[in-house]
Amino acid sequence: MTRESNASPAALPSSSPAPVAPDARPLVALGAGLLMPGLGQVYLGDPVRGAGILLAVGLAVPVAARLALAGPASLLCFVALLGLVAAVGLYVCSATAAFRRARRPGPARQPWQRGGVYALYLVAGYLFVLSPLTARARGELLEAFVVPSASMAPTLLPGDRILADKTVGTLGGAKLWRGALAIFVYPNDRTSIFIKRVVGLPGDRVELGRGHLAVNGRDVAVGAARERGDRGDYEVEWPGEASGGGHVPEAEPALTLVVPPGQAFVLGDNRAAAIDSRRFGTVPLSDIKGIARQIWFSSHAGAGVRWSRVGKLLH
Repeated sequence: MTRESNASPAALPSSSPAPVAPDARPLVALGAGLLMPGLGQVYLGDPVRGAGILLAVGLAVPVAARLALAGPASLLCFVALLGLVAAVGLYVCSATAAFRRARRPGPARQPWQRGGVYALYLVAGYLFVLSPLTARARGELLEAFVVPSASMAPTLLPGDRILADKTVGTLGGAKLWRGALAIFVYPNDRTSIFIKRVVGLPGDRVELGRGHLAVNGRDVAVGAARERGDRGDYEVEWPGEASGGGHVPEAEPALTLVVPPGQAFVLGDNRAAAIDSRRFGTVPLSDIKGIARQIWFSSHAGAGVRWSRVGKLLH
C-alpha cells in the first residue's frame, strides 16, 4: 500500500500555457490612435484593421462631397457635414477602441512591432492616404469659403460661409452659366480669391450703363433691383442703393464689349461697392475655380449668428 501524497495542487505541473501578460500600454495605444487613424490598432498587432480604419477615415469626406454634389441641392450642407462627422467619429472611436483593447491580455508582441514600423505607417498614412484624399475633396469637389465684403450684397453678406462646387470646368462637372456665382483668381493679384456674378460668357455682347445691363441685346433687368440669369433671378444694388462699401460714380461711362473666347465678364451684385470686370476686365475661364452653391453658416460682429441665412441656396 502506498501513502497518498499531501502535495498542493499548485505544485503539480500544468499542461496548459500560462497566459501572456499584456504589454501594450493603454495610454500609448490611445495616443497612437489619435496621432493617426488606425495607428492604435497597428500598435496592438492588427495592421489589417488599422489600415482599414485609415482608408475609411480618408475616404469619408471625399465620398460625402461627391454624394452631396450629386444629390438634391437643399441637402448639400447636410450630406457634406455628415461625411465630416463620420470621419471624425470613426477616428475617435478607433482610438478609444485601441485604448480599451490595450487594457486586456493579448498575444505576445511580434518582431515587426517596432517604432520604425509605426513611424513608417504614420508617414505613409499622411503622404499617401489622408493628404491626397483631403486635397482632392477640397481642390476638385467641395470647398468652404468666407465672404469678407459687401460687394455681393444683398445675395452674400460679410461673414457668410459658403460651399463651392469645385467640379466646374472638369469632365462631367458643373457647367458655367449666366448668373452663376463664380469663385476665381483675381487677375491683378493671383494670391487673392474673388467671388462675382457671371453675366457674360464667351461671344456674348455685354452692354452696361448707369443702372442698365443688357446681354446679346436683351435687357437683363426684371424689376427695379432684380436681374435674370440662366437659372433664375437675383437681386442687385446699383449706385445710390448700396448697403455699404465703396462707391462707383453715378456718371460711370457706358461700356459695350464682346466677351473674348475663353473669358467671362463678371459683376458684383452690389454695383456701387464691387471691384469687377468694369475695373479689371474679363476673367479667364481657367481661373474660375468654383461656383458658390449654398451658405452653410453665417455670422458677423454685432449681428451674431444669422440663422435665417443658414442653408440658403445660391443660384
